[in-house]
Amino acid sequence: MSIIAAEIEPQLAPLAPLAIRVRLAGPRDIEDLTDLLDGGENGREQVLTWLETPGTTLLVAQSEIGVLAVAVLVTRLVPLEGVGVHKIIEVDNLVVRADQRGRRIGRRLLAAAVEWSRQRRAVQVEAVVGEGAAKRFYENFGFAVANDRLVLAA
Repeated sequence: MSIIAAEIEPQLAPLAPLAIRVRLAGPRDIEDLTDLLDGGENGREQVLTWLETPGTTLLVAQSEIGVLAVAVLVTRLVPLEGVGVHKIIEVDNLVVRADQRGRRIGRRLLAAAVEWSRQRRAVQVEAVVGEGAAKRFYENFGFAVANDRLVLAA
């Protein structure tokens, strides 16, 4: 791109944050969540599996335009010798609608997931991600690398 072309191209303004509320997902959200995962029968089956699996919780971020994002949280109980068990919440998946990215919806949903975890007395929140944007997202939130995971004290 030339300097002249750069000067005449319109600059995209950052998207303003939306008013959202975070709530537990349920059967009424199956279609919206399937669409969020790019549709198809496989996406629908995945959503049904998440909703039916004990220890798995789905939180959705919703606005007046519908479901914008989902966080899939998996609760694990880890036995510790002489102490009992520690509750750990793993962010198994966090997806924001492609047309709504850049509005801090993922960050606000992750904050709600961490708060949800604290309310359930989890000792930490974990996320397993590869290198790249997802890792930077969690690290910018405050997660730190521990072994092969990113963790945040709840």
